[in-house]
Amino acid sequence: MGIDYSYRVYVHRRDAGRLLREVAAWCVPGRDEHTDVVLPDGATVRLPGTYRFEAGRTVVLADAVAGRPAATFDLAPCFEPSSAPSFAPDDPLLGYADDRTTHTFPDGTTRVAVALTYLFVFDAGSLLPGHWLFDFTPATSEQSRLFLASPSIRRAFAGLADAPLCLLDVEERYRIVVTAHGREISTRVPGPCVLWDVMAPPAEAYRDLRDPTGRSRWIVGPGDPAYAEFAADLAHHSEVPGTVR
Repeated sequence: MGIDYSYRVYVHRRDAGRLLREVAAWCVPGRDEHTDVVLPDGATVRLPGTYRFEAGRTVVLADAVAGRPAATFDLAPCFEPSSAPSFAPDDPLLGYADDRTTHTFPDGTTRVAVALTYLFVFDAGSLLPGHWLFDFTPATSEQSRLFLASPSIRRAFAGLADAPLCLLDVEERYRIVVTAHGREISTRVPGPCVLWDVMAPPAEAYRDLRDPTGRSRWIVGPGDPAYAEFAADLAHHSEVPGTVR
């Protein structure tokens, strides 16, 4: 089996349109395939890509979130390699770029596509009332490793729709807390991370993130004994040494 790392972005359902418009702007320009997504307020967003591998569909997002059927969009998001101050150069994303993945956007920027990326949408009301979870999962293990190792990709998801919570699921005991409560928490790559225990009662873990300097049973930082084990396991399973330290 491969690895399926994913960015899990939580937004209020009223902000779903904002998130989807931002994601649409990420996607490979000029594609003929598209999906029209009807939002809770009745507005429509045209999302480049297919829905359950069918083009030209119109999807009522609230129905899809409710599982009628499950919401699965098939996208080709693109990311611009950058080396913002204090961040490592994006060698992983630049190394992934080739004639097949590189695209020039109307604004003149050159960006790298991570295709295929699946977007799943779920009701997240048990954690955050009124919120939906948008889960972005690339199709291959190589792309999952890229989602983990690329500073540009991490920062893109950190700023997506000003989401109140963004986690990076790396199929370990802990998820990496990318942003929470409007703060960027684990956006340096490589760099230390704040971790969310997947065994935690979600509301308790989210509450503890309001004070990341305090002691918490569910939120783990570099000083915690469990952190070194997590870092070693992640480096082993992802084959991306030095991603956390």
